[in-house]
Formats: sequence, C-alpha cells, structure tokens
Amino acid sequence: MCIRDRLITITGEDVKHLRQVLRLEPGEVIGVFDGTGREYTAELLEVDKNQAVAKVLSSILSETEPKVRVTLFQGFPKGEKMDLIIQKAVELGVYEIVPVLTERSVVQLDGKEREKKGERFNKIAREAAKQCRRAYVPRVISPVTLNEALLLCSKYDKAVVLYENEEKKCLKELLKCYTINKTGEIVLFIGPEGGFSPQEIVKLMDHGFDSASLGKRILRAETAAISVLSILMYEMGELQ
Repeated sequence: MCIRDRLITITGEDVKHLRQVLRLEPGEVIGVFDGTGREYTAELLEVDKNQAVAKVLSSILSETEPKVRVTLFQGFPKGEKMDLIIQKAVELGVYEIVPVLTERSVVQLDGKEREKKGERFNKIAREAAKQCRRAYVPRVISPVTLNEALLLCSKYDKAVVLYENEEKKCLKELLKCYTINKTGEIVLFIGPEGGFSPQEIVKLMDHGFDSASLGKRILRAETAAISVLSILMYEMGELQ
C-alpha cells in the first residue's frame, strides 16, 4: 500500500479481498490502516484486479493501541503452535514478537529457514492485525538464539521471564511491584515445550530479568503466552 498526495494505492492480497470478499466498488467509503498507527477514511475511486485507488477523506491516530509496549520473546515451539501464538498475541495488543531458539526447542533452523519463517510469521501478523482492526501491525523478528535475543533487550523498562520452578513470586505478586501506568515497555520471555533450562534461567537473571510463575499448574507454551498477555493487558486497563 502506498499513500501519496492524499491518494491511497492498494495492491497485492488486499485488492483481492476488496474485490472478491467485500465486493466493493468505486464510490464506496472504506477504512484503511497504514500499519504504523494511523487510520484513514477514504473513498474508492477505482478497483481492478491489480490495484485499488482511494481518495483520503480524513485521518486520525488510532486509539486501539495499548499505552505500554509489550514485546514477546517466545521460545520456539514445535508444529504450528507459533502461528497460533502470533495470531493471538497480535489480537491481544502485543507490540513486537521475537521467536527464540532455545536449548529445549525441538525445532532448530539454519539462516535460510529463519528468514523464510520470518516472512511467514509477518504475514500471519498482518492478517491478524487486519482481522482485529489494529492500525499498527506488530513486527515479527526472524527467529534468533537466546544470546541474540538478549542483545535486543537493553532498551526496556521491565523484563520478565516465566519460570515454572519459581517458588517465591507468581506473576500477580510481581505485577504489584510494577507501576504499570509509568511503564513504557515490557519484555516478556516464555519458554518452548519443557521451558527454559536452568542455565538459561541463570543467564536471564544475570541480565536483570524478574522471574515469575503462573501458579501450580504447568501450562503449554501457547497457553502461557496467551494467558500472560491477557493478564498484562487487563492490568494495563486495555481490556475494559
């Protein structure tokens, strides 16, 4: 999509959606999200099989985005679980997603495979953002190692790792220690099947991470991600 001189040019899969699913025609008014946080109201001028052109009538900064930016570092699970995690994380308001290849990740990828996965994951994120009417499309980084992931974690206000063997503090207690409305960015690390190894937990703690559990029951990787993001969004007042 290209926005220039108050004209919006739409190409690719979005044109197919306009023509074949929504069956929109010139003269109709549509809502367009640019993926960076701005929402446009526009009038369709032309629609063909290659592109659609619309005239901008008005634009606003979207109010659908959470005030706190949550970045999910997700231990890479097997099968298609990562697809589900990305989809639901985007719906819940995550800012960015980083798949992490850990010691217990069943899936291990080379450079080309990481790039290919990254392309697929970003497509899933775009579709999820479109479905839930988010004006911002969360970026999904191509899978990285844990050491590479830690290099990306220097700019955040709070950093949390979910650890099933944490006995002193659950997530509820940890969040009581945070002043959510004064927190700009949160990093959340969740392990794959089998969780993080003890060595990985030590490494994360050495980097200043707060450790928390989700209670007495062990959750699947995908359940943990969805549950924790839901809890964070509720505490931030984003589910009211």
